[in-house]
Amino acid sequence: NHALLKMDEVFGLFYEVPSPMKDDSDGSTNDTAASSSESDAAIPAEVMKLVSERIVAKDSKDWDLADSLRSQITQLGFAVKDLKDSDPIVSRIE
Repeated sequence: NHALLKMDEVFGLFYEVPSPMKDDSDGSTNDTAASSSESDAAIPAEVMKLVSERIVAKDSKDWDLADSLRSQITQLGFAVKDLKDSDPIVSRIE
């Protein structure tokens, strides 16, 4: 564990993906914590349900279903980015 932390310090292997900061009409930017919670709240439950179903389909190696669910998510205006050994990142398509 200590070795991994040292590797992270040197190589920056483990990091959290920063949430995008949106500009307000007055030119200021949102606080990172507020932006993160707003982006979480902006993802509808229907999309999160499809993402969960897609994770199960991928774990079961049902690639056709996983692709179909990704298409449904995209039609709803969201993108899914898969990460190795982690939950996918869901973001609104702009």
